[in-house]
This record gives sequence, structure tokens and C-alpha cells, in this order.
Amino acid sequence: MFHVKLPQTSDEIEESLVVFWHVEEGDKVEEGDTLVEVQTEKAVFEIEAEEAGTIHQIIVKRGDSAKVGDVLVTIDTGADSETVKPTIPEDRAESAVALDDRSFVRISPRLRKLAKDLNVNLTDVIGTGPGGALTEEDIQQASAGSIEMGTKTEEMAGIRKTIATRMMKSLQESAQLTITAWADVTAIGTKRKERMSSISWNSIISHAAIRALEQHQALNAHIKDGRVTYYEQIHLGMAVDTDEGLYVPVLRDADQLTLNELDEALKNISRNLSEKNLSSVELTGSTFTITNLGGYGVQFFTPIINPPEVCILGIGKIEPYIILENGEIIQKERVPLSLTFDHRIIDGAPAARYLQTLADLCQVF
Repeated sequence: MFHVKLPQTSDEIEESLVVFWHVEEGDKVEEGDTLVEVQTEKAVFEIEAEEAGTIHQIIVKRGDSAKVGDVLVTIDTGADSETVKPTIPEDRAESAVALDDRSFVRISPRLRKLAKDLNVNLTDVIGTGPGGALTEEDIQQASAGSIEMGTKTEEMAGIRKTIATRMMKSLQESAQLTITAWADVTAIGTKRKERMSSISWNSIISHAAIRALEQHQALNAHIKDGRVTYYEQIHLGMAVDTDEGLYVPVLRDADQLTLNELDEALKNISRNLSEKNLSSVELTGSTFTITNLGGYGVQFFTPIINPPEVCILGIGKIEPYIILENGEIIQKERVPLSLTFDHRIIDGAPAARYLQTLADLCQVF
């Protein structure tokens, strides 16, 4: 009997959530076949069979979590082995039993994606196709039915569940405070129109944020188990919204990049995420994170720190404003900046000085 265990996917991750089984008990598998998809706080990974045989017992059910080294499934390879029994914590016993009763629904990847996009639970849909198979119409009708009822209840799972856990942990284990400031970007706007219109505003302000961070290295740090680690290199985390939820891809040594190089790297990261090419995106090791909600019309907001970091910068919508200068009314442009910092490590004055430096760099960029 071969035991498939949860591997160590990164130094920081000790627990993963089982989001989808590609096999059922009794299925024949070959070496290299995909068995299960598991999700950490950072990404989704596929675990493959290392031995050929028959699926004997699925230990960790869909929707349950496992720790590194836990047995996920056993494969009967012809050798005798004792059956491994799953250990279910008491506080999860009820939900685990409910998940155990769910049946595996065999369906094409296209229809499975459709059901996922429409938030349809396949186990609740009655198939009208040959032999009771689910059809596209069945899924569409199930989706329409849930909308007509006016209410819809769904279990928090997958990346949404990991994001929720991570954000709650961040708020509970740190003293977070947000300060805000306007930064005049009139000069940058003029220069951008004249010489670098292809470079995004996000890249321009992110580049300025990196330059400012070089002058305030106390903000480029991690705190873990009561110990603070300060970094000379700036590994930039960039929060990116996707159909599946929020990811924070990491651009290592961002301080070594020119503005053009930074812009190209950030565009490549966004492209890979939109194409779900996660293997090409690094998702761990950031030392400072930026999140941009300007595209949604948001001004100031309160970003939540991405642990174990001690700061996160929020960028809002660039907007025109009017001032009186030398007796003349002049229109300029400004961007709202929101800096959340861990007050256990950083006081208000150093955080304010960072924002001041960033605002100054935006004017002389």
C-alpha cells in the first residue's frame, strides 16, 4: 500500500486545503496521474501519483485541510498495508461528515468550469442527459433557479477561505494603523504623456514607492514569532484580483529594476495570472506589498497587511484638482495614498515620513 502524503510546498506553508479530488476510491491510476488539487494561502497545487495502482482510501475529503506529512490517500499497489484512518478535530467533525456524503461528479472540464463560474454545486443538480448525465442546460437552469429564489447559500472554501483565514490572522496578531496623504502627480502626468504613455500609472507610482522605501528601510521588514527581520533587498508583492480571488505575486529584487523593466515585469505577472499560469508566478517571499484600487474609483481605503510584512501601501484613483497659485486658478492631478503599518514595529512619525518622501518623489520623478 502506497501512502500519498501532503508535501512541503514552501517553507512558510504548513497546512493546505483539499479543493478537488480527480479520482474516486476504486479508480485505477498510473504513475504521474493527477490525484488531487490542494490550496495553500498562496496558490493551488496538483499532487500526482508516484505509484500505479488502485485508489484504496481517500483519507482527507474535499473541503478538509491537512498538515504537511498527513496521508491524503492510499494506493493499493499489491503490497499489504494497514488502512490509515483520518483524524478529524471535534470542532470540524460535523462539517467533515457532511462533506463525506458528497459524491464525485464526473463531468467535462468545460461544464465543470461553467458550474464554477455560475456558483452551481454539481452534487445538487439532477442530470437530464443520457444515463442521467449533466448537461449545460441542467447547469444553466440550476443557476437560474438559485437566482429566482432570491437567496443563495454557499460554503466558504478554496481561495476565499484561505484569504479569510489569512486576513483575520493578520488583524488579530498585529496592531494595524492606516494613515493617508495626497501626492501631486502633475509633473509625472505631463512627462508620461510626452515620453512614456505606454507605462502604466501603477508601475510609475510603484517605482516611486520602491525608491522611497530605499530611504526608509525600517518599513521593508518581516515580523515573526516576536523577531523582526529587516531586508536590504526589496521583494515587491503586488495584490492582483482574479476570478478566483486575490493573489499577491512577488517581484524579487524590484529595487534593481528600471521603470521600464518594472512595468514589463508587472505586466507579465498580470498576464500569467489571467491565463492561470501559476507555475510562472512566484507567490512567496515579498517584503512590502502594494495594492491598487484606483481602477475601481476608490480614493482612500484601509488595506490589510500581508503577513509577515509590517507595511502595505494602497493606491487610489488619480484625479484632477484645482488650486490657487500666484493669483491664478490652476488644474493639477493628485493620487490618494493609504499606508497601513504595524504599530508594534513602526511608529506614526516614521510611517508619515515615508509617505512624505513618496509624495516628494512623485513631484520630481
